[in-house]
Amino acid sequence: MHSLLDDDVWAFANCRVEAPGLPVAEIDWFFYNTRTGCLMLSEWKRFPAPVSFAADTGKEWLLANGADVPNPIEQVSRQLDAVRMVIRRSVLPQHFARFNDQELRLAQCVYSPQIDSATVVERIRFGKVYGTLEELASVVQTLPNPSPLLLNDHDDARLSLARALCALFRCSMSSGVEAKLRPAPAKAPAARTDVAKRVSEIHREIAKLHLELAELTLTAESTASSKPPSVPSPPTTKSLITTSAATLKAPAAQVKTVMISEHARMQKHLSSRLKSLNGSKEIAAEALRQAWRSVLADQMLHGPHGLSVSLFASIATPYIKEHHGSVQKLVGMQPRKWCMLQAEQAGLKPRDVAGKPSNIRVR
Repeated sequence: MHSLLDDDVWAFANCRVEAPGLPVAEIDWFFYNTRTGCLMLSEWKRFPAPVSFAADTGKEWLLANGADVPNPIEQVSRQLDAVRMVIRRSVLPQHFARFNDQELRLAQCVYSPQIDSATVVERIRFGKVYGTLEELASVVQTLPNPSPLLLNDHDDARLSLARALCALFRCSMSSGVEAKLRPAPAKAPAARTDVAKRVSEIHREIAKLHLELAELTLTAESTASSKPPSVPSPPTTKSLITTSAATLKAPAAQVKTVMISEHARMQKHLSSRLKSLNGSKEIAAEALRQAWRSVLADQMLHGPHGLSVSLFASIATPYIKEHHGSVQKLVGMQPRKWCMLQAEQAGLKPRDVAGKPSNIRVR
């Protein structure tokens, strides 16, 4: 699950919850999506045979070998009552004081690898059943909440809430996770530029460059005078300065050329590996991985703002759309997270680019 979920989703595993008047609830997984404000309980089951019929509450589940098993939907529903009670009492007052506790909504689901395309799933009123981790992770990251439980804005809200939930569910928090949740240190204010001083410095630098240019021109003319007449004379100082000024007049055209070149280079890496795909998900995923490795190795694509993951995904989409829908659906996670993982597996150290959320830097 760690590789399938992004940092916006907090996951707590093997939790014990004690609510007054209720039995101790043994929770397999509890998810909190800090971006959507969605809370979900998930019961994980392994059965000795494939699930033939998954029923709503009030009925047992039927396995392919003919055996009946207790309904896990009913089990997670009982757990939900305990979790709802303790969140209302121990979390909302301290961390969501303005939230109406009667509006608290928790989703519930059952995951079992014995659920497949042959399983008949009855219409379930409360909750869902899933047979793959990829499907469950996708729902956790996208499921909306009609009454979202969203974090406060102050800096230490995330870490304070995470510690409270760990204590509530009797879970531990790794030092790496705690470091991610700590508020970033305040940046020192940028030094104010002394405009008059800087203008003076620029004028002095320009004067030095003109002096050096004049000396180089005189040296070139002296050298040319000793050569046969057929050798063209070097340009004068005036012509050199004019040429430089003309070059500086077209930055827009230069930027456009660079952007077109970046798209074209990316397109070349992807088309060479994805143009002949069939419907196999494994082949498509491997081809996409090879294309990304090729992009990572192309030094011309590592510009001043890093490497554009969004450009990579947008160019790749038309090649895989017919059989696999989107890059995220093919790889089972957000394209940016997948690209970061692939870069790490290649021995690189990807990191974020300030002000460019869709870009990464690997050098």
